[in-house]
Amino acid sequence: MRPSPPRRLIGYARVSTEEQATDAQLDELKAAGCEVIHQEHGSGASRVRPVLSRLLREIGRGEALVVVRLDRLAR
Repeated sequence: MRPSPPRRLIGYARVSTEEQATDAQLDELKAAGCEVIHQEHGSGASRVRPVLSRLLREIGRGEALVVVRLDRLAR
């Protein structure tokens, strides 16, 4: 039996500095069908990502986290 596809796609966009923009990531996440997109600004060297931490705690069964590249989650 095949698993059913996720009911809801949730996007996560992150950039390393305040000067950078998440626009390109947002476009890709919207094109992928994400209903909700969370954004965060923070250094790639820092492990502190409060938005991502909260999102991972709150994501529910049948929901899928979508990022444009794995390095947006961690290095």
